[in-house]
Amino acid sequence: MKTYLLIIFLVILATGCTYKGHYEGSRVSFDYPIGWKCNKPTDLPGALIIVSAPSNKAMVIIGQEKANGSLEDRYLEHVQKLQEELSKYCYEKISNRTLTVDSSKAYELVYKLGCDQTQTRQQIRMIILQKGDYFYIIECEATPEDFNKENRNFDTIINSLHIL
Repeated sequence: MKTYLLIIFLVILATGCTYKGHYEGSRVSFDYPIGWKCNKPTDLPGALIIVSAPSNKAMVIIGQEKANGSLEDRYLEHVQKLQEELSKYCYEKISNRTLTVDSSKAYELVYKLGCDQTQTRQQIRMIILQKGDYFYIIECEATPEDFNKENRNFDTIINSLHIL
């Protein structure tokens, strides 16, 4: 019996199987790390779903808004708005790049907020993509100390995201 269980365990490891949850609804589909919870937002306009870590120290918010211009213009507008509105919270841009999400071009911006211990400190990875007549905005949030550790979990959601 022990040999049988060992063989099953080794097969699972060799095939790369991991335990994940799956969400499908609100016009999106994605995998998420085991133990994370999906919740419908009640007070965030445009938000479709919130996925949060068991510790509540990390979360992903997926939102939607009507496209009223090009993807690049929306991204640049959002970056400028963040710089203006969040400067009092010590907004600090860390990186930006383009990537592909659900076979579509997307823009990513990573930034930090929080001047000192009296303010909520966050590191945010924001991704904007366009599908049809809508922009989809994905915000991955964690404390700066936990951000790198959570990035693999964020990738699980982002890399499996499909707009329905």
